Amino acid sequence: MAASIPAVLVAMPEEAQGFLDLSDHHEGLNSPDDAWLVTSGDVTYLLVVTRIGMVAAARAATLAAHGVIGGITPTLIVSAGTCGGIPGHVQVGDLVAPCCSLDWSADSTSIGYEYGQVPGHAEFHESDDALVDLAVAMGAKKGYLASANAFAVAETVDLIRERFPKVIATDMESAAVSQVAAASGIPFLSLRCVSDMCQGDGGVEFDEHLDDAAARSARATLDLLARVAAEEPVAG
Repeated sequence: MAASIPAVLVAMPEEAQGFLDLSDHHEGLNSPDDAWLVTSGDVTYLLVVTRIGMVAAARAATLAAHGVIGGITPTLIVSAGTCGGIPGHVQVGDLVAPCCSLDWSADSTSIGYEYGQVPGHAEFHESDDALVDLAVAMGAKKGYLASANAFAVAETVDLIRERFPKVIATDMESAAVSQVAAASGIPFLSLRCVSDMCQGDGGVEFDEHLDDAAARSARATLDLLARVAAEEPVAG
């Protein structure tokens, strides 16, 4: 088994299925989470279902970052799958490759911190520049991504726009995974596809586009990993 390969983290089984459908071979691993060693073409990578939410994502990312899952130490971490889009910035079906991830629910401004900043931590965590540039060259849109333990809907869009005007998309995991990656010194990228817009009844739209958006994120992520493998290793 490869000791150092990329890791791809998704929140839901439906998002993992997009990767498994494109695999030439996958082997289940003994792990607290559903996890596989996957080969697709010339790319071999670790695929982990973190489950939904910031705590679940941080826990799974920590296990992956420290080689607990399959004895694999990730050369880079990609948070893949679906996301919600901020109207006016993206549309359903767009790929997004955030340059920075933050927690839109964090508010410690009363004690001198910025919106989105958890006390004792950075205001946001940056994605790896080389990975972002590569994804943008593949057609992904660049901007900020905001995460929280909440499904962003119309009522929260105004708050996100006011506090974080650079945010183009939302999810419930990437900020947590990016923080773990930063603490572990591992290059990070979130590469997600917009499944719904943060307006109206986003849940219905999410259900309608989940499978297609997950499949598009999977294809883009595998394309990115293949391009990375063909070049020099990404520097942390």
